[in-house]
Amino acid sequence: MSNLRIRLSQLTNKKVPALALVVVAMLGMVVGVLAANITVTQVTSTTGEIGTYHNNIGGFTVTDTGLAVVSNTNATDGSAQSFTILGTGVSLNNPLTAGHWMDIVTFTPASPTTTSHIAKLTFRSGSGPDGTALIPTVTSGTWTTNGGSTGTVTFYVDLGTTSITTAPITAYITVT
Repeated sequence: MSNLRIRLSQLTNKKVPALALVVVAMLGMVVGVLAANITVTQVTSTTGEIGTYHNNIGGFTVTDTGLAVVSNTNATDGSAQSFTILGTGVSLNNPLTAGHWMDIVTFTPASPTTTSHIAKLTFRSGSGPDGTALIPTVTSGTWTTNGGSTGTVTFYVDLGTTSITTAPITAYITVT
């Protein structure tokens, strides 16, 4: 125990070089100035997409995952493809142009039976009961489900604009 007391007293008797004290004081001042000048600005949310209207016969669960910007142009229009939904995911799109806004909608078979379905996607912007159509309605090909259909259909819809000037955007999705 006395050995510990001796070491503590020796530690407190050591002299700290003046330069080390100056460096620590300067560092403390710099950190204080930086902390005083940081301003946090809260970004107000945009009113991009306010709602999605789903008219669904119950064959699919429709999920609108929201707006995104197209990163790569894909001029191939695959929206009207007809196929049977099996256990893997299928991606569809109308012609995509880099820089345009797009909406991403996912269709998941709710309780698959052997039936055929067609999806219609309409996107409107602006206020009022209908707003203004951004693009003509995109109509899918015929999607056939069977008792084992577990795959999803992800639809990438180019909205045909690089600037959404009249908010809000409303998606009208019908599955028959």
